[in-house]
Amino acid sequence: MTDKRIKFGVRIHQGGYRYEALRDVWREADSLGFYSASLYDLLNAPTLECWTTISALARETHRIRLVPLALANLYRHPAVLAKMAATLDVISGGRLELGIGAGGDEGDHRASGLYFPDTPTRVAMLEESVEIIRRVWAGPATFRGDHYRVDGAVCDPAPVQKPRPRILIGGHGERHLLRAVASHADICNMRFDMSVGDHASKREVLKAHCDRVGRDISEIEISHNANMLIAEDRRALDHLLSAQAAKRGTSVDDYRAGLGSAIVGTPDECVEKLSRYVDAGITYFFLLFPHPVELDQLRLFAERVMPRFLTSKGQPN
Repeated sequence: MTDKRIKFGVRIHQGGYRYEALRDVWREADSLGFYSASLYDLLNAPTLECWTTISALARETHRIRLVPLALANLYRHPAVLAKMAATLDVISGGRLELGIGAGGDEGDHRASGLYFPDTPTRVAMLEESVEIIRRVWAGPATFRGDHYRVDGAVCDPAPVQKPRPRILIGGHGERHLLRAVASHADICNMRFDMSVGDHASKREVLKAHCDRVGRDISEIEISHNANMLIAEDRRALDHLLSAQAAKRGTSVDDYRAGLGSAIVGTPDECVEKLSRYVDAGITYFFLLFPHPVELDQLRLFAERVMPRFLTSKGQPN
């Protein structure tokens, strides 16, 4: 289920957004041709709940793919989530990519009275959940694991996408999380602003996990999370960096130093930096523009950067 086109998603952290402002960003991303848009999943935070909001935004958009990035597995029983996901896929006309992870925010879970075991247990629960979701989509499903059980679970209507929606597994751990990716994911999503070298190192670990389960690593699409700052020219970029530094109460020099491997620059500079990742085999980019997202930044990226990658062969010019 790999898709080797070059894809750009708008990653949105919806904390602090009114729904109307969030809707405007999604509509603009949809009209500009971005491949996907995403929301995060937190309960004990001043933010709109991920699944409810992404379902509403499905009806506000027409083409863009819908990516919860990533759902905390312990928030929702897998059989319930399978039904929710299938319903959203039907409502959206087949636009869901199901992002899910083991859930890394202990405080968020415990504040809401949710079970939060150790990492190996959470990843084992995640693996069982994804297996149940896939079986329920194909249904009827019976599964008896160490953590979950279902008995004749049916999902009707089934997802629109065939054979099923793609599953993204997100997280950071090499030993446990990448094991789950190797066994169950169509898309791998790791931490922010990794360098090309970081990706190469993680890929070797993932390949070892794939070899152990008898899977070809080429079946898994590797994605990249990037902080994204783009401006028309050097003067505008300096102004943008100064404004972001002031918002954070730090100096411009310290702010620049903290950006690390973020994608920062004029359109040509952004193309050059993104091309290094494409050359290394990265095909899916989740871009986090400065909060709150300025529509002009989306437009500049869509008009001056995306066309350099979205050729008929899905490769950069």
